[in-house]
Amino acid sequence: MAIRGGPQALPGFIAHEFLQESRLPVCSPGLLERLPLASPADLVRHTLLHTAGSPEFWPQWLDAAGVPDLQPAASLTLEHFYLTLQAALDGLGVALGPSRLIADDLAAGRLVQPFAGPRLEDWRYFAYVPETRDGHPAVAAFCRWLAQADHG
Repeated sequence: MAIRGGPQALPGFIAHEFLQESRLPVCSPGLLERLPLASPADLVRHTLLHTAGSPEFWPQWLDAAGVPDLQPAASLTLEHFYLTLQAALDGLGVALGPSRLIADDLAAGRLVQPFAGPRLEDWRYFAYVPETRDGHPAVAAFCRWLAQADHG
């Protein structure tokens, strides 16, 4: 068995989806106090935090939010998402975070979600089970557990 993003065509395996990820804008509470965000158009006064490997996320989100031509006050591109997340936590700007990776920071109040939406659909995760093991009771139980688990 393997757990991977997907869907992928893996010969000899059955894919069982168990998690849908989405991306949403987040920032520190302190940043929101200094520069309130009432609507996506207010991002014009903010720094947008980008991750180098995902330059398409902000343009996609801005388009979905109805402000495709918005020019932020600044942009900062960081090498890895964890650096982007830390920059958001430190109040350096607004990041687009994967919902499952930022859930604990949102729950603890270290990050806030300034807008209710939109959310960009992102990765889907699958348990890839060898066809020969797909009906095994332990495998079925594990796949049920994955589907029902709180991944946030």
